[in-house]
Amino acid sequence: GYMVYKYFIIDMSSRRNVQKTLQRYSIEKTPFQIVQEYYMVKGKTLSDREIRGIERECMRNEPDQFLAMYDVIRDRTKGNNTNTDDV
Repeated sequence: GYMVYKYFIIDMSSRRNVQKTLQRYSIEKTPFQIVQEYYMVKGKTLSDREIRGIERECMRNEPDQFLAMYDVIRDRTKGNNTNTDDV
């Protein structure tokens, strides 16, 4: 029972909270897309499995990290050269 709670309920709750936060700021990208594009901006290509792992880790431990990653992506697409090492 505890394992189901830990891995299913907590993951669902974390995912729901991240999705609500992204909606609140009118961000139409999924957490997966944000992680993928963030690492592309940094010049790194990750497998889908690696992206899912980072996505899961951020959802559990640092959900606000998605907003920081999105800011870097947004700034880069606008042509601003910001330092991506901060995230």
